[in-house]
Amino acid sequence: MKFYKERLKFVIPLSVVVAVTSFFMISNKYSEVPGMDKLLIVLGATILTAVISYFLFPQAGEDRPDDRGPY
Repeated sequence: MKFYKERLKFVIPLSVVVAVTSFFMISNKYSEVPGMDKLLIVLGATILTAVISYFLFPQAGEDRPDDRGPY
């Protein structure tokens, strides 16, 4: 359970920033998009950001070499 908490401390704030930023951008620049479509776009961007950042941020103190990326 410790491993999930280390990754989530990066994933959650990043997802919130993406949600807020994408909401303001789509509201200001694309006012002709219907409200439900705006909500779906923001939710899609937030979920995609959460999934990608969860797998890309490495865990601190990880001893398993098969879980690390090619960096």
